[in-house]
Amino acid sequence: MKLRSLSSVALVVAGFSFVSACSSGTAADSAGSGGSNGSVESNLEIFSWWIAPGEVEALDALLGVYADQYPDVEVTNAAAVDAKTQRDRLKTRLETGEPPDSYQALSGVDLLSWVDKSKMVSLQSMSEDNGWDKVFPQVLLDIVSRDGDLYAVPLNIERDNNLYYNKALFTEYSVQPPETLDDFYAACETFKSGGLETPLAVPAAGWVLALVTFETLMPAVAGGDFYRSYFDGMADAEDPKVEELFTALKKVIECSNVATASDAWGAGGDALYNGDAAMYVMGDWGKAYLERGQDNDSQAREPWVADEDFGVVPGLGSKGYFTFNSTVFGLPKGAPHPKAARAFLEVVGSKEGQQAFNPIKGSLPARTDVDLSDFDDITQKAGADFKAAAEGANKLLPGYASLTLVNYQNAINPSLLVFAVGGERAKELDVANVPDSEVGIQPLDVDYIVGKMRVNYPLLQK
Repeated sequence: MKLRSLSSVALVVAGFSFVSACSSGTAADSAGSGGSNGSVESNLEIFSWWIAPGEVEALDALLGVYADQYPDVEVTNAAAVDAKTQRDRLKTRLETGEPPDSYQALSGVDLLSWVDKSKMVSLQSMSEDNGWDKVFPQVLLDIVSRDGDLYAVPLNIERDNNLYYNKALFTEYSVQPPETLDDFYAACETFKSGGLETPLAVPAAGWVLALVTFETLMPAVAGGDFYRSYFDGMADAEDPKVEELFTALKKVIECSNVATASDAWGAGGDALYNGDAAMYVMGDWGKAYLERGQDNDSQAREPWVADEDFGVVPGLGSKGYFTFNSTVFGLPKGAPHPKAARAFLEVVGSKEGQQAFNPIKGSLPARTDVDLSDFDDITQKAGADFKAAAEGANKLLPGYASLTLVNYQNAINPSLLVFAVGGERAKELDVANVPDSEVGIQPLDVDYIVGKMRVNYPLLQK
């Protein structure tokens, strides 16, 4: 049985539903379906937050590879509305001993915090059997391993410090893609003086502001050495570079529409697509979004073509740096269908699975032996940038979400929102996480956000 497309199913039941991906059947014999784990159970539940255009189709393609090899396994995807909702539900299930068979996580502490709580199964023997230590970059293996054991299979490498630009607007205003932060500021002035109110689209969401601030702007302002030192908890919390960072962020935000923007990340892509904004900072899933032919309201539109309708450069002066996260899948202890899960993990780590998934998602394969000639020029350039950054000292940087625990993100992300839009609007956008005491904070108060960074720095110290 072929996999039924997840994109055809509306996720509307309280933001959560189980989606049947295949017809049920008896356990598949891997000897006859391309696997190496012996017989597998007839069911597999994965847990994922991929529901946006570009993401859904990429997940469909990955699960399609699995369905071809295990046609009698019924797959369900527990899809949540957003990453935070997914993490909250996953936390409950892991803590109560009712885990899914495998779940989507970010490389780094998002995964390893559960390893440290003895909730994950080592995949080291699978890694050795499949030769994963020879095909995954060491920098990636390091952040999915603990004490020499691999605990998750990397599916991709997601570049976070991208600046997408509307090529038609750049041509109309005679602006070149900005390579430095000063170039970016100059481009903003050119667009504004020419009548474009929103040079930069920035969704009003804390996690987006963290991506803009830390993964894109911070290396340009403070350098890669400070970036690693800071998020490793080894820096001086009162270092002047922190104030320099937020002084620069204030100027970036003044170039943006964040004060009135939606909190939906796709809406920023829509502003770029519609010509309401000239630039947009987003991870490489933004590329897939622009290419999918559907807007944030699920309305069909003509897909954009990379390098024709839009271009991509390292954002906000971060040329030479490559900040990244990797989506990984692991095996929780107590998974009800461990054989089916191991078979799925083999697909995740396979050439075939990564070649199916990543061209649609817009990301790089985690495997270094995947031929990029079938990928577009932008992805090939990202691959070259990854290799070049790996040769420099602290130029290849694990992302903010890989280096920080959820408790730190829950403290800082709402504070970034308060800084960007002011306490009153931030409270409206994120009522659960913005305290009443901050409703009176005015937008772009550098002293406020620097103070919040200092107060919460102990959460980074190991």
